[in-house]
Parts: sequence; C-alpha cells; structure tokens
Amino acid sequence: MFRQFCFFLFVGLISFGTNAQSDNTTLRREYAHLDSICYAKKNDTPALVIDHTRRMLDIGRQLQEDTLIVQAIMLQAEVLNFMGLFEASLKTSYEGLALAERINHCQFQINLGLLIGRAHQVMHHPEKSQEVLQKAKKVAIACPPYTDTIDLNYDIAFNLAVMGDVDGGIRLIEQNVEAAKRANLIDYMGLGMDHLANLWAEKGDYKKALDYELQLLRTPGALDDDITKTQVYEHLAEVYVVLKDWDNAQKYQREALKYATLTHMNDWIHECYKLQAIIDEARGDYKSALKNQRAYQHLKDSVYRAGYETNMAAMTALYDLESKQKTISLLEKDQQLNEGKIQQQRTLLLLALLLIIAVVVVIRFLNQRKTARLQEAFSRELLKAQEEERQHLSRELHDSVGQNILFVKNRLQRLAPAPDGQLVNSIDQALEEVRTIAKNLYPNQLEAYGLASAIDALCSLAQESSGVFISSDLQGIDDKLNREAKINCYRIVQECLNNALKHAEATAIRVTSNIQPDKVELVVQDNGKGLDKTSLERKSVRGFGLINMEERVKMLRGKFEMETAANKGVKLVFSIPVSMS
Repeated sequence: MFRQFCFFLFVGLISFGTNAQSDNTTLRREYAHLDSICYAKKNDTPALVIDHTRRMLDIGRQLQEDTLIVQAIMLQAEVLNFMGLFEASLKTSYEGLALAERINHCQFQINLGLLIGRAHQVMHHPEKSQEVLQKAKKVAIACPPYTDTIDLNYDIAFNLAVMGDVDGGIRLIEQNVEAAKRANLIDYMGLGMDHLANLWAEKGDYKKALDYELQLLRTPGALDDDITKTQVYEHLAEVYVVLKDWDNAQKYQREALKYATLTHMNDWIHECYKLQAIIDEARGDYKSALKNQRAYQHLKDSVYRAGYETNMAAMTALYDLESKQKTISLLEKDQQLNEGKIQQQRTLLLLALLLIIAVVVVIRFLNQRKTARLQEAFSRELLKAQEEERQHLSRELHDSVGQNILFVKNRLQRLAPAPDGQLVNSIDQALEEVRTIAKNLYPNQLEAYGLASAIDALCSLAQESSGVFISSDLQGIDDKLNREAKINCYRIVQECLNNALKHAEATAIRVTSNIQPDKVELVVQDNGKGLDKTSLERKSVRGFGLINMEERVKMLRGKFEMETAANKGVKLVFSIPVSMS
C-alpha cells in the first residue's frame, strides 16, 4: 500500500511539474507575441500598446522574471513619452530604472537613462537630464558596446548647449564624430554632423552650419534612407533661406518635399510648404506664397487633429475609467465641434487669401511703392494670423481639453468614492499643465490688465526661472497703443528677454518706456557681454529672432536701433509713432 501511495505521489508531482512548465511556455509565447506587436505599433496605436504592456507586466510578474518586467515598463514609458505625457513617462521610467539597477542589467539602465534624460530635455530641465545621462554614460563605459557611449554623448552635448555652453557642446560632438569615424559608424557620423550644423546655426554662424550639412551630404552611406534624406535636405533649405540663397533653398526644398512625400511624413511635408511660401514671397511670387501658406496650414491642422485623436485614445486606455464609452462619446462630440470651427476658419482664411490675391493682381500693374505696401500687408497678416492661432489654441486648450480632463476627474470621483490618490494627482497635474500651456500660448494679462502689467508679469516669470534680476517701468504706455501694437510690443520684449537670457550672460535686464508727443520709445537694456556690431551688419549671421523683431517694428512703421559693444551690454530702442499705434 505504501509503495502504491509513493508511486501515485511521484506521478502526480511529475504531472504537476509538466503542467507548470507547459503553462510557463504558453505565457512566454504570449509575451513574445505581444512584444512584437508593441514594437511594430508603438508609434501608430499607442492605446493598443498600453493595453498590451499591461498584460506583459502581468505575465512577467507571474513568471517572476525581472527582465521581462523591465522590458514591459520601458515599452510603456516610450509610448507615454511619444504621446507627450512626460510626467507619466518619467514616473514609469524611474520605476523601471530602479529595477534594472537592482538586477544590474546594463543595457536596460542605459536605455532607460536615455529615455529619462530626453524627457527632462523636452520639459526644459537640462540639469536633471545631464545628471541622469552622465550616470548612464558611466554604465555604458563599463558595459560595451561602444555605440551606447556615442549615443549618450550627443544628448549630453545638447544639454551643454541649452545650459549656455554651446562651444562645449560643439567640442563634445566633434570628438564624438571622430570616434564614430574610427568605429566606421556611418549613422552616428551623420547624426553628429547634423547636430553640429544645428549648433553653429544656433550661434548664428550659418556658413559653418552649411559646411557641415554639405559635408554630411557628401559622406558615402550617410543618406541611406528616405527619412534621413528628408531631414538633411530640409535643414539645408532652412540654412539657405537664412543666407537668402533662394536658388539653392528652392533646390533642397524640392528634394525634402519629394522624400517627405515618399515616407508619408505629414509633419515634414507641412514644414516644406512653409519653406516654399517663404521662398516664393522673397522672389515676389505672392500668389504662390499664399497658396503654399494655405497648404501648410491645412496639413498642420490635419497633423494636430490626428495627434489629438491618438493621444486621447491612449489616455483613455491608460487611466482605464469605467465611464470609457461615455467619455469617448463626449470627446467625439467635442471633436465635431472643433471640426466645425476649423472648417469655419478655413473658409475665412480662404476668403482672406482670395482677397489678398486680388489685391496682388491689381498692385502688379501699379508702381514699386504699392508693391512695397503689399509686402508690408503680407507680413502684417502673417503675424496677425500667428497671434490669432496662438489665442485660438490657448482658448481651445483651456475651454475644451481642460474641461474634458476636469469632467473625467469629477466622473471618476463619483464612480469611485475613494479613488486612487496617484490617479487623481496625475489628472490634477495634467489639468494644471494644460492651463500653463494655454497661458504661455497667449498672455491673458494683456487683454485683462494691459501691456504694462503683462510685461511686468513676463519679467517676474523670467527672473524666477533664470535668477537674473529683471525689472520694468512702462507707466502710461497703455494709453498710447492700440491692441495690435500692444501685442507686437509684448512679443518684441519677449524675444529680447529670451535672447538676453540665452546669449548675453547678463546679471540684470531693464525694460523701460519713454513717452513723447509723437512717438513711444520701448527700451530693453542688459549688462551682458555685448555683441560685435560689425558682425551683426552682415545679414548672413542675423538670427530669426532679430529678423522677427525688425519685421514687427517695420509693420508698425517704427524704427529699431541697437547700441552695443564687446563687454558693454546691449541696448535696444524701438521707436513707434503714436499716429500708427
């Protein structure tokens, strides 16, 4: 009897072990299948990927395999980062990084460090990004392959440039390119030369930027795919536009548009149309410029709608609310309202464009003075359209998306008397981020309290974020300026502060006004390192910010003067006639 009992016990244990092993094999196959779907679909259907990564996490925990858990966490963080949900991505990535460090998995530590560093970059936290990337670099040095160090160095160099050490960033990228050459890593060589071109352009040396882009163009094997070709040709066209070499700008714009079309990349395609509008305007072909500006606006709206639909679907999957169907129905109705508003705007834009085209046709038969007036009107309408678009997006974010998030929060609290605290905090944080973005797009203080108060708030915010002493004294300016002039003056001061904080190395900035009977003088002065005025007189080194300020002052029929010298700071004086304001 005892022998029979032992025999059946032994058979039962073998059968149990065989069934457990079979179950584990089935789970591994399911995990591998979901993993392949996620990598193929992570940029197309993020909602599906988030659902799949949840299942992958469950499988990893059932199998008690930390590497599978970290891999699922990293996939989920990548999708959240792609959607622009950077806070959620950072929270998930740090969770995965802690687990990767505990199991001492080098590759996961490096990849998650890159993901966290890049998320901090987008959120304008270069110091935090640099700390994480340097830590990941130490791991990469200790754990081959060599390419991981090269990849990290490019992001470290980008942070150096953002934090003001552009020269240090350039030196690091140049070293990186040489290392890539020695290792015969063509892709990393091309990436480095493109980064160098961007940094030299950031410094205002567009000749050097052009040299690096052309060097990249001549490197064998560097342009081996259509996406890379699109990026390089589009960058070349941008540099030639700044250099006002319209023939070459046209040449590379066409190449960029060709490859962007082949890859169906609408975000690159609408940038190509924008470049074409600039080229056409410079050549005096205003009809074509308006046509391409309309194509750019149409594609931009399409990209915005597609991104909105995709992200909202993924957010629904992420928070997994019981009221999912009702929420989606509300979003669909809201989307229909947005479609109607967009269609109305298109109609108004079409009418405006037709009117401008009719004016251009008439002006072609008139003298040069009337042609100059048309160019001025075109610039005015373009800047006005930009401001209206910012105001529209600000209101849409606040009134539509913000209200939807608030509805989701209230609905969640009604359905669950004691909802998850972290979930509620995440929703509150998302709501606050939407309100902050809306405020940055269009300053409500300008409409509610006037230009002086808006600029004072702008200076306070800039001082708080930079540590530089910034003050303003604009008493009486609101009585002299109309709405359009106030908006342009606000944008001018905003650009001046950005340039001073970015390049001047100043410790103090002062914004003042001088009210005279026939004009208003707006003065922005810093005590920074100053500029070489002889180099500024060469148009090839003038950046987009300076050109934009000049266009706004010209539109107001005012004057723009700069007083500067090496180590003497910069004083910018904008004179605006009272009759035109």
